[in-house]
Parts: sequence; C-alpha cells; structure tokens
Amino acid sequence: MHCSALLRLDENNCLFATRGSGSVSRVTYIRAFVPLKHPACARRRMLEDLTAKQRHSMYFTLARRIITALRDVPLVRDTVIVTSSAEVEIFAGHLGVRVMHQMRDEGINSACAAAIASSSAVGITNALIVAGDLPMVSSKSIEALLQASDLQHPGVTIVPDRHHVGTNALVCTPADAIRLHFGPNSFAEHLRTARQHGLATRVFESGELALDIDEPEDLDAWRGYDTHNFVGDQRESTSIGGSRGGLPGNRSDVVRAG
Repeated sequence: MHCSALLRLDENNCLFATRGSGSVSRVTYIRAFVPLKHPACARRRMLEDLTAKQRHSMYFTLARRIITALRDVPLVRDTVIVTSSAEVEIFAGHLGVRVMHQMRDEGINSACAAAIASSSAVGITNALIVAGDLPMVSSKSIEALLQASDLQHPGVTIVPDRHHVGTNALVCTPADAIRLHFGPNSFAEHLRTARQHGLATRVFESGELALDIDEPEDLDAWRGYDTHNFVGDQRESTSIGGSRGGLPGNRSDVVRAG
C-alpha cells in the first residue's frame, strides 16, 4: 500500500508529516481549556432580564456552542472543561470532552492554573483558555486565532472583549507562560504580565470572539448581530510597539479577523 503521508506525534504534541517526497512538516497541537461556573452562579446580573429557566437554557446553549466549535478545529488536540458542577460534568461527558472537576468553585484563575499545571506535567506545551459564553464563536474564528498565534515560540495572544476590558480567550506558549488574571480589567493585566515576562505579545481582534454575555446590553448586541454580514477570517497584523521597559522581545502586534 502506498501512503502519501505518514503521521506521528512527538513528546511535545507536535505532529510530523512525512510526505512521499521525503520532506517533513511540523504542526503543533494545542489543548483547550473552558472554565464553566456552576450554572446556578452564572449570569446573576441578568436576573431582571431572564427567568431562571431561561438563564439555565442559555448557559448550556453557549457551553455546547464553544465545545462544538473547538471540536471542529484541527489544531485543537482535545478540550478540557474545568468545573465544580456535577451537572456540567455530565453534560460535557455526553459531548465527549474531558472534565477536570473542582471540589468547589475557586474561580477561573485558580481552576485554569491547576488544569494547565497538570497538563504541563504530561507534556502539553500550548494552551488555549477560552470563555464559555461566546454566542458568536465558530470553529473558523478559533482556527483564525490559532493561525495568528506563534505556537512554536514563547508568547501570548490575547483576545479582548468588545470593550477592551476583559479577556475572552488567551493562547499561551508554553502553556504556563503567564499567571492568569481573568476578572476585572483582565485585558490590561494580561498585557502587562506578558510584557513583564518579555514574551512576544499579540492582540487578536475578532468580532465573533469579542462578544460575551455578561450584561443585559450584551444580550441586545447578540440579538442585533447580523451573522449573515460577517466577513470571513482574513486578517492583518500591525506592530503597535517596540521594546518597552527594556524587556527583550517585548512587542505587541494587533491581529484583526475579518
């Protein structure tokens, strides 16, 4: 039997493809982490806009959407759901994804740090941490994010929310490249931390990844979003800074999808 390509994974989760010509190409894979709070604790700020049943339904609709999107991205080797909820654990199991169960909800930063640490111990070298409440997320938007990231060299790619206050996704090479700062002003905190470590830093602007559901106004934005007018995943990269504070390799690039 003639095979045009032979594939193998090395210890760093890199796929080597040996083609008929004898050339070898190297593709790096990534593990995705999706932190999901207990459903009863999520989106309490929408109490006046949605009933408990509506919030519960939306929670799992959005969770299914991100899990499905990640499953269809070739560069994502697997997905780990981080949660303290038995209900979420059962839900994720039905979708065929791994679960790291917390004994109690200790917050997104502690939860993801623990999950990443355990993954790094077994050789996972790249991590994608992505929010579970992105209504416009798609496999194409995730794939564009990973293609815009340099998975071969130390660095961080940050996806801000539409207000440039929070962080909706974070790509880290190595997986534990920086301390996580999800929460108030996390976009600025992640930028600052990456620069302090002298890491190559990219900001990935994406309409599909920028909208998260935190406030009632986000629901209005979701309802008014015309998905038929979304423009593909073409992107451009522009350097917006050189060395800062004397840190080597301390440059930020803005990469825009669409």
